[in-house]
Amino acid sequence: MKKILFLVLFGFCFFLACNKDSNSIPAPAKPLQIVISNITTTLTIYSFSVTTQSSSDTLINIHSQTQNQTYHVDVSPGQNLKLHYFLELEGLNPAVQPVITFSYGGVTMASVTSDSGIISGDKIITIP
Repeated sequence: MKKILFLVLFGFCFFLACNKDSNSIPAPAKPLQIVISNITTTLTIYSFSVTTQSSSDTLINIHSQTQNQTYHVDVSPGQNLKLHYFLELEGLNPAVQPVITFSYGGVTMASVTSDSGIISGDKIITIP
């Protein structure tokens, strides 16, 4: 009887060990994609930064004077990020609305645009 009880207990422990949820390995980092688009004027000034909200570590900080562009920064699931952005189209009346889009894994996390040709602000996002 003791042997049968021992075998059942041993089998149960083995079953639990084999089916244990193994979330101890962190998920690999994927890129957060930042797209500056819909710019039609020749002179555009923009800047943006992505920082971790908990530690204020800067992951990317760009200051540029250029046209449509795409940037990438590696982030991990569960991270809370602070997005800071500024874009100004030079000229009296921009023909179209400039757009700044922050995407992760093909999903748009934040997208900002403006009729005035100036985009400025901050957003907090959580990476799923």
